[in-house]
Amino acid sequence: MKKALLLLPVLILGSAAFLPAQVERVAMRTTGISCGVCAALSEIYLRQLGGVDKIKISLSQEAIMVSYKPGGAFRPKDIRDALKKTDVGVTEFQIGARGQVQQQNGRRMFVAGKDVFLIVPSTAAPTVPVDVPVVIEGILNDGTSPMEVKVLSVKPLAK
Repeated sequence: MKKALLLLPVLILGSAAFLPAQVERVAMRTTGISCGVCAALSEIYLRQLGGVDKIKISLSQEAIMVSYKPGGAFRPKDIRDALKKTDVGVTEFQIGARGQVQQQNGRRMFVAGKDVFLIVPSTAAPTVPVDVPVVIEGILNDGTSPMEVKVLSVKPLAK
Protein backbone atom coordinates (compact mmCIF):
# COMPACT_ATOMS: atom_id res chain seq x y z
CA MET A 1 0.00 0.00 0.00
CA LYS A 2 1.40 3.37 -1.02
CA LYS A 3 2.13 5.76 1.83
CA ALA A 4 0.56 9.19 1.59
CA LEU A 5 2.90 12.10 0.99
CA LEU A 6 2.95 13.93 4.30
CA LEU A 7 5.00 17.01 3.54
CA LEU A 8 2.40 19.53 4.63
CA PRO A 9 3.17 21.09 8.01
CA VAL A 10 0.50 21.37 10.67
CA LEU A 11 -1.51 24.50 9.97
CA ILE A 12 -1.81 27.03 12.76
CA LEU A 13 -5.52 27.62 13.16
CA GLY A 14 -5.57 30.62 15.49
CA SER A 15 -5.55 33.28 12.79
CA ALA A 16 -6.88 31.09 9.98
CA ALA A 17 -10.52 31.99 10.69
CA PHE A 18 -9.89 35.50 9.41
CA LEU A 19 -8.45 34.39 6.08
CA PRO A 20 -10.60 33.61 3.03
CA ALA A 21 -11.22 30.01 1.97
CA GLN A 22 -8.59 28.75 -0.46
CA VAL A 23 -5.94 26.14 -1.17
CA GLU A 24 -3.06 27.32 1.04
CA ARG A 25 -0.32 24.77 0.43
CA VAL A 26 0.48 22.12 -2.12
CA ALA A 27 3.05 19.36 -1.67
CA MET A 28 4.07 17.56 -4.84
CA ARG A 29 5.81 14.26 -5.35
CA THR A 30 7.81 14.70 -8.55
CA THR A 31 10.03 12.92 -11.04
CA GLY A 32 13.04 14.38 -12.78
CA ILE A 33 14.04 17.01 -10.23
CA SER A 34 17.50 15.65 -9.52
CA CYS A 35 19.95 18.55 -9.81
CA GLY A 36 20.38 22.09 -8.60
CA VAL A 37 19.94 23.57 -12.07
CA CYS A 38 16.54 21.94 -12.70
CA ALA A 39 15.48 22.88 -9.14
CA ALA A 40 16.47 26.51 -9.69
CA LEU A 41 14.71 26.67 -13.06
CA SER A 42 11.63 24.96 -11.61
CA GLU A 43 11.49 27.58 -8.87
CA ILE A 44 11.77 30.40 -11.42
CA TYR A 45 8.90 28.99 -13.48
CA LEU A 46 6.73 28.35 -10.41
CA ARG A 47 7.31 31.91 -9.14
CA GLN A 48 5.82 33.18 -12.40
CA LEU A 49 2.47 31.65 -11.43
CA GLY A 50 0.09 34.10 -9.77
CA GLY A 51 -0.30 34.09 -6.01
CA VAL A 52 2.70 31.91 -5.14
CA ASP A 53 4.24 32.92 -1.81
CA LYS A 54 6.94 30.37 -0.92
CA ILE A 55 8.57 27.45 -2.68
CA LYS A 56 10.63 24.71 -1.06
CA ILE A 57 12.33 22.03 -3.15
CA SER A 58 13.82 18.81 -1.79
CA LEU A 59 16.12 17.12 -4.30
CA SER A 60 16.62 14.08 -2.04
CA GLN A 61 12.86 13.47 -1.76
CA GLU A 62 12.04 14.73 -5.26
CA ALA A 63 9.36 16.90 -3.72
CA ILE A 64 8.19 20.49 -4.04
CA MET A 65 6.12 22.51 -1.55
CA VAL A 66 4.29 25.62 -2.74
CA SER A 67 2.41 27.95 -0.43
CA TYR A 68 0.04 30.62 -1.66
CA LYS A 69 -0.58 34.21 -0.65
CA PRO A 70 -4.12 35.03 0.54
CA GLY A 71 -6.29 35.10 -2.57
CA GLY A 72 -3.74 33.09 -4.60
CA ALA A 73 -5.17 30.62 -7.08
CA PHE A 74 -4.22 26.93 -7.19
CA ARG A 75 -4.10 25.69 -10.77
CA PRO A 76 -2.62 22.20 -11.06
CA LYS A 77 -2.45 22.35 -14.87
CA ASP A 78 -0.38 25.55 -14.69
CA ILE A 79 1.97 23.88 -12.18
CA ARG A 80 2.36 20.83 -14.42
CA ASP A 81 2.99 23.07 -17.47
CA ALA A 82 5.57 25.18 -15.60
CA LEU A 83 7.47 22.11 -14.41
CA LYS A 84 7.27 20.41 -17.81
CA LYS A 85 9.60 23.15 -19.13
CA THR A 86 12.37 21.58 -17.02
CA ASP A 87 11.31 17.95 -17.67
CA VAL A 88 9.95 17.64 -14.12
CA GLY A 89 6.72 15.69 -13.72
CA VAL A 90 4.20 15.65 -10.89
CA THR A 91 3.09 12.21 -9.73
CA GLU A 92 0.99 13.37 -6.77
CA PHE A 93 -0.50 16.54 -5.32
CA GLN A 94 -1.33 16.83 -1.63
CA ILE A 95 -3.26 19.96 -0.72
CA GLY A 96 -3.83 21.87 2.49
CA ALA A 97 -6.95 23.97 2.08
CA ARG A 98 -9.37 26.08 4.07
CA GLY A 99 -13.06 25.89 3.18
CA GLN A 100 -16.20 23.88 3.83
CA VAL A 101 -18.16 20.94 2.54
CA GLN A 102 -21.43 21.58 0.75
CA GLN A 103 -23.97 19.10 -0.58
CA GLN A 104 -24.40 19.64 -4.34
CA ASN A 105 -26.68 17.31 -6.33
CA GLY A 106 -26.28 14.58 -3.72
CA ARG A 107 -22.49 14.82 -3.76
CA ARG A 108 -20.18 16.13 -1.02
CA MET A 109 -18.10 18.94 -2.47
CA PHE A 110 -15.25 20.70 -0.65
CA VAL A 111 -15.34 24.40 -1.58
CA ALA A 112 -12.06 26.25 -1.02
CA GLY A 113 -12.58 29.71 -2.48
CA LYS A 114 -12.71 29.36 -6.27
CA ASP A 115 -11.65 25.71 -6.11
CA VAL A 116 -14.28 22.97 -5.77
CA PHE A 117 -13.34 19.35 -5.12
CA LEU A 118 -15.46 16.20 -5.04
CA ILE A 119 -14.76 14.34 -1.80
CA VAL A 120 -13.85 10.74 -2.57
CA PRO A 121 -15.48 8.38 -0.07
CA SER A 122 -13.07 6.18 1.84
CA THR A 123 -13.49 4.01 4.91
CA ALA A 124 -10.22 5.39 6.31
CA ALA A 125 -11.07 9.05 5.63
CA PRO A 126 -12.20 11.24 8.51
CA THR A 127 -15.72 12.66 8.36
CA VAL A 128 -15.83 16.24 7.16
CA PRO A 129 -18.84 18.12 8.55
CA VAL A 130 -21.15 19.96 6.13
CA ASP A 131 -21.35 23.78 6.17
CA VAL A 132 -18.67 24.12 8.85
CA PRO A 133 -15.40 25.99 8.11
CA VAL A 134 -12.51 23.51 8.27
CA VAL A 135 -8.92 22.97 7.19
CA ILE A 136 -8.27 19.74 5.33
CA GLU A 137 -5.26 17.91 4.00
CA GLY A 138 -5.89 15.55 1.15
CA ILE A 139 -4.55 13.72 -1.88
CA LEU A 140 -5.75 15.32 -5.10
CA ASN A 141 -6.79 13.71 -8.37
CA ASP A 142 -6.60 16.60 -10.82
CA GLY A 143 -7.34 14.37 -13.81
CA THR A 144 -11.09 14.42 -13.17
CA SER A 145 -13.72 17.12 -13.45
CA PRO A 146 -14.47 18.18 -10.83
CA MET A 147 -11.13 17.42 -9.23
CA GLU A 148 -11.35 14.74 -6.54
CA VAL A 149 -9.81 14.90 -3.07
CA LYS A 150 -9.24 12.01 -0.69
CA VAL A 151 -9.29 13.62 2.75
CA LEU A 152 -6.41 12.63 5.05
CA SER A 153 -7.14 14.97 7.95
CA VAL A 154 -9.65 17.62 8.94
CA LYS A 155 -9.54 20.28 11.65
CA PRO A 156 -12.25 22.80 12.50
CA LEU A 157 -11.35 26.46 12.09
CA ALA A 158 -11.09 28.42 15.32
CA LYS A 159 -13.81 31.03 15.67
